[in-house]
Amino acid sequence: MEKRLIDQTDEELLISLAEGEAQALDYLYSRHSGRVLSYAKKRGLTAEQADDVLQIVFMQLFRKKHLYDPKHQALAWIYVITRSELKDYRNRENKNHFEWDDKLSQTDDSAPMIEHEEEAESLLRELKPREQEALRLRYLDELEYDEMARRMKTSDSNIRQLVSRALKALRSKNERR
Repeated sequence: MEKRLIDQTDEELLISLAEGEAQALDYLYSRHSGRVLSYAKKRGLTAEQADDVLQIVFMQLFRKKHLYDPKHQALAWIYVITRSELKDYRNRENKNHFEWDDKLSQTDDSAPMIEHEEEAESLLRELKPREQEALRLRYLDELEYDEMARRMKTSDSNIRQLVSRALKALRSKNERR
């Protein structure tokens, strides 16, 4: 006898969702929407922004249902989607405000904050061409490292080093000003 949806674990609900049982999303939402909302608010979003992210997360959960691997915990997968959507949401919100931010570059040191596009262009011109290209792809085009590696025909780890090196160079040049 098949378990009722309400009695299924989160992992079973995601599998049911992938198999076409749309109501499984309702149960996942009722179980985890509060956590997702709280997570977004704790990361500095307003209530309205956090609600936007919440809706996007569950929409993505539905769209990506076929990608869920049952060997992973459902809640961990939901948080991966949440972190990704939170980053994308912030990028969309800040698109008109040019800024270098280590949370995006995944480096440990703090990155210089650039407030004017002219200043950013001036700093970029001081870098080597490949470093300029890497930073443009990462921060202006908002590409992930794997896509950057494909475009620049190099490895993912090399791209991360290139971005890190370029940010360090910018930091030191900015400190000397």
